[in-house]
Amino acid sequence: MVERRHFEEGGADYQRHRPSYPLELVQALVSECASTYHALDVGCGTGQLSILLAEHFNLVTATDPSETQISNAVPRDNARYRCEPAEKISLRDGCVDLVVAAQAAHWFDLPSFYAEVKRVLHPKGVLALVAYGVPTLDGAIGQRFSDFYWKEIHKFWPEERRHVENGYRTMGFPFEERPLPPLSIERNWSFDDLVGYVSTWSAARRAREANAETIITRFTKELAELWGTQNDLKKICWPITGRVGGMNVSNEVGSKNSRTAVG
Repeated sequence: MVERRHFEEGGADYQRHRPSYPLELVQALVSECASTYHALDVGCGTGQLSILLAEHFNLVTATDPSETQISNAVPRDNARYRCEPAEKISLRDGCVDLVVAAQAAHWFDLPSFYAEVKRVLHPKGVLALVAYGVPTLDGAIGQRFSDFYWKEIHKFWPEERRHVENGYRTMGFPFEERPLPPLSIERNWSFDDLVGYVSTWSAARRAREANAETIITRFTKELAELWGTQNDLKKICWPITGRVGGMNVSNEVGSKNSRTAVG
């Protein structure tokens, strides 16, 4: 499968070229939690969100089915990385305060994943499915990027990508939903930063394997002509969307950080 191989082989590139998440996202998720003892980051990739969660939780378990992604993950004393699928979580029942899947849930077998979430989540725990959407840039560069995304390479995205584009709104979500505040990722990137990011797309891999790499090379050439000096920094913005919810149960939870056994 092209998508699975793409993630298995791309750990170093993901660590180098994918944008990190803003602290405001982590703070918003923490504010929803009754306890901050144990967070589970599923489909963690190289741990970009995991290390931010580790600033707020006593323990973070971060999982991904790709050994390459895990081997490129950023180490933290209170973050433990495991190579395992989202649909089979090796934690005991009811031990997790927050389950989060960032830019990953659209690849999961959702019924199996949700069953595991309900098993490992503490009764007052929270599930968050988070995605960052299509980036925007200002001016002619932004228009050229938009044309490239929607009119040229879009046909090479796998079907699951539509869930990211619509903010996961069409995915089933059998939890009591809570609003996610307006959030975004904002970065000032060079030309090479943006081209490196595009190279990590599964659509870019699919285009190359379909012998359609000219789409990418033409875009790169025309973008360079618009960019100016390639070290010039341009503002890029990714909207953050997603679904946040709990299990709607009445069991009381003790004070924050009161539990010890996590499995």
